[in-house]
Amino acid sequence: MTPPPRKRAARTRFVLMGSAAFGLAACQPEQTVEATVFPSVEECRAVADLPENAFTAEECAEGFAEAQAIHAESAPRYADRDVCEAEHGGECVVETRSDGSSIFLPLLAGYMIGNMLGGRGMAAQPLYRTQGGRFATPGGGTTLSGLRGRTNLAPAAFSSAPSTRTAAPLSRAAVQSRGGFGAGRTGGGTAARGFGG
Repeated sequence: MTPPPRKRAARTRFVLMGSAAFGLAACQPEQTVEATVFPSVEECRAVADLPENAFTAEECAEGFAEAQAIHAESAPRYADRDVCEAEHGGECVVETRSDGSSIFLPLLAGYMIGNMLGGRGMAAQPLYRTQGGRFATPGGGTTLSGLRGRTNLAPAAFSSAPSTRTAAPLSRAAVQSRGGFGAGRTGGGTAARGFGG
């Protein structure tokens, strides 16, 4: 005996509704974090009290401290000073390892802070100048065009970079094989919106 047409229609309606819901979920825009970029903690503190900024002077200091800690753990490290200075457009500092060998790190150019999704508080990342005059996070995966203003980034821009503290330093050949620090990465967009607008 065949089921009544009414039940078949109900089943079809359920499948169509499920498909529509799946289609709507797929069209949802990816969530982003509003990041604010600074060349120094002093500049962050100077704008912390503006009503349009969702961070405090205390969070400026905490973010800078976090960026410094990440820098100490995950900064790009090079075997040769000339390669470091070429990749980062300026001076690099020497670091002596426990075995007595010397490696070279770029200076911090600035940092960014972002109010993470889901009430997870503020997160920070250090920024380094790239050979092309942009600014990138330690792994080079997020690049920005400037050191002042706000931009929207994927939450992954605040993910931890691998530790480089005990890893082999980057050689000239390794840098060239990767196309240079921050090369070909567009995940960071542009820090184009100035403070207050």
